[in-house]
Amino acid sequence: MLNDDEIERATSQLAEYRSSNPLPQILDQYATLLEDYRRLRSDYEEERDARERYKQLARDQERNPFVLVLVDGDGYPFHERLLDKGADGGSTAAQLLNEAVKADLRNKGLEQCKIMIRIYANVAGLSKTLARAGLVGAEKRSLGPFIASFNRSYGLADYLDAGELKENADFKLRALMQLYADNAQCKHMYLAFCHDVGYVADLTPYVRGYSNKFTLIKAPGTRFHTQFTKLGMDIVEFPGVFRQTPLETAVPVRPTHNASASAAAAAKADNAPPPWTPSTANRAPTGSSLSPGGGDARQGNVCRFHAVGKCKYGKACKNIHVDRATSSTKWRGSSPDDLVSDTINSLQDPEVRIFPGSNSQPSATTPAKDGTNHQRQQQESHEREIPELTRADSGFASSLPQKQDIPEGCIAVNTKNWRLDPYIPPSDPTISNRLNARISRHRVCNNFHLNGTCDAGDSCEYDHNPLDAESRNALEFIARSKPCSKRGGCRNAKCTNGHICQNSRCKHYGGKAHCKLPFLSHTEDLTVDRFIPADMKSFHNNNNNNNNNCTSQAWAADTSSTSSNAGEDEAYYPVSTPTLGEEEEREKYY
Repeated sequence: MLNDDEIERATSQLAEYRSSNPLPQILDQYATLLEDYRRLRSDYEEERDARERYKQLARDQERNPFVLVLVDGDGYPFHERLLDKGADGGSTAAQLLNEAVKADLRNKGLEQCKIMIRIYANVAGLSKTLARAGLVGAEKRSLGPFIASFNRSYGLADYLDAGELKENADFKLRALMQLYADNAQCKHMYLAFCHDVGYVADLTPYVRGYSNKFTLIKAPGTRFHTQFTKLGMDIVEFPGVFRQTPLETAVPVRPTHNASASAAAAAKADNAPPPWTPSTANRAPTGSSLSPGGGDARQGNVCRFHAVGKCKYGKACKNIHVDRATSSTKWRGSSPDDLVSDTINSLQDPEVRIFPGSNSQPSATTPAKDGTNHQRQQQESHEREIPELTRADSGFASSLPQKQDIPEGCIAVNTKNWRLDPYIPPSDPTISNRLNARISRHRVCNNFHLNGTCDAGDSCEYDHNPLDAESRNALEFIARSKPCSKRGGCRNAKCTNGHICQNSRCKHYGGKAHCKLPFLSHTEDLTVDRFIPADMKSFHNNNNNNNNNCTSQAWAADTSSTSSNAGEDEAYYPVSTPTLGEEEEREKYY
């Protein structure tokens, strides 16, 4: 057996061996390496799966690219010629809008994208507005057939009723814009709501980095606010798709219950649908459309009160009574495919802004589907078709004669013998504000500053202190905003009141500004036909008998005074005037 010394020595040797042997350390390091490898492999597999999912998602996003067209239907009504076609016009409108967007997408390199159209409108309110313009029937939702045809014509085109509450359409359009703005499959967005400046705040966050994803749609009949141009986004116009003129310029049609019942009865007798009145049928009546006791067709004017059942004089009326007349024109006989083809061709020409067929002349009758010549009832009057005024253009009245072009002692008239005022260039707001402040202190004399004379002389209670040329221009604009009692028949050489509205912000041109001038002052042709001698005598008589002409009455909405045009010579008024008792009825329309 080993003695204690040997055992002690063996124990020491074992301890030395253990301390010098690297194998346990190697084994521990190997175990750590295996654990690290296992963790890295798990991370790799997760990263690989994530990349595959990302690639699949990217492929899915590129699989069905589309562009979104958002339209505020209340502010962007379709072209009147589309609305006039009823249900057929709905499908044509969808096709025209779709083709117009396709044509623009080719320029952007996005022709492979599908087109999704969303139009929101207050259908009941829009139907009422269009009915007043004579474009649809008088039912609460008379636009329904047009919308139904629009919706079924194209799978991704929807015309939706947002309800009658205010801002409902705005709420829906904003929500959709925010949803699809960050959608990768939505490659581009066309926005038709630039009549409402409130949308500028919603578009502002997308100006940096996203502005090339938006295109703003401009329509001739809708005001395009200048704030939208500052966003730096593309702007496009689709001619022939949306309305060419503001809705407010259309002649309102207000048939009475009796007139509507008579029209419906006549239509039932002819085995045809009840007639309704389009807004653009203003023509001379044919012989077949005149009632026996309605006056001379060669000399008289058409009585529009008879057309709506309001004429009190019957056969004794001096004007022509039109019982039923046609509203058919060449473009109404064209097929939807013709309209689409013409409009698509017009998209290639940036100068084309008129709907195809707009220059066509009316025909005598409209053949009905059953082969009979069914004529639609319509409002007939001596007024010609309303001019296409766009309130966004502040110089729309520039076709009026310049003051220096009117010969001395003469006034300008159009083909209807309606008096045309000299063109008044728009004034700078600072000039108008300065004049307004002066008038608030002491009202100025119109006759002295605009005509150069005042019979009251130094005893005139109004301001005769000098005005610079810019202030006189602003004063004339103010004076012309007060209507002349003789309207277009005025021949007073120095009349400072208004005969033609030159306010681009007027409510009759689609703006919001209140206007005192009658409706007819907004619809007359502004082109000069000739210059005729003015009535100088009535002017001098006026100045001798009426000093109230020396007040800027346009600034006092509640102040009434004797008109400066009283006592004019009736021989100078070839413009047709209403017969006895009809003036009161006329005021109901204007």
